[in-house]
Amino acid sequence: MVSMTSPKEGASRRARHRAQTTAEIKATALKHLVEGGTDAVALRGIARDMGMAPGTFYSYFDTREALLAALAADAYRALAAHLRTAREGAREPAGRALAHGLAYRAWALAHPQEFRLLFSGRSPHAQTPDSTEAEYELCLGIVEIAATARADAGSPYSWDDFDPAFTEVARAAFPDLTPATLARSLRLWGRLHGLVTLEIDGLLRPQITDPERLYRDELTDVAAWLTSTGT
Repeated sequence: MVSMTSPKEGASRRARHRAQTTAEIKATALKHLVEGGTDAVALRGIARDMGMAPGTFYSYFDTREALLAALAADAYRALAAHLRTAREGAREPAGRALAHGLAYRAWALAHPQEFRLLFSGRSPHAQTPDSTEAEYELCLGIVEIAATARADAGSPYSWDDFDPAFTEVARAAFPDLTPATLARSLRLWGRLHGLVTLEIDGLLRPQITDPERLYRDELTDVAAWLTSTGT
């Protein structure tokens, strides 16, 4: 019997199958990551769990780093969406910073291995265009808070002090952005990120019984800083 499937339909079916298999691979890899960290993500182990021949599996992800980069891109976007939803409930920059910060800590505590994948200095995933774009999406949430706060009263920073690729993305999103405000956004990120990282890495809990209280105090200071003038 002659097949009635057109070349276009066949290509579409193959594309759907590839997309479905890619999603299944990432879901399996994420399970390994959550259970054992990045060291537990091994291509042969994932292929074995899925019943795939290694040769077939490598046509989807030819290196472990490529698979980890895909997981990182998904995690960046999930975190960015989580934080965006939190910020939407607040009107003022200080309120958005508070909502963003609390949501950031909550996501990190609920997804410690994904958080380490994204932010550990030893993270083994390679940067890809997709993961870089997703990382920029996350960073722009911080820039938005800084850009809508009170203007900085001068700064020694110039555009030459920042990565040109990220500067281009940030200025496209916020045309009135200044070097001082971009610097403030990075400082804001550092303040929101620092205590969370210490907590996730198990370094904060031995020193204080209530890390959340300490973090909320830091967010109160951040809110006051955002409503003040100067850098």
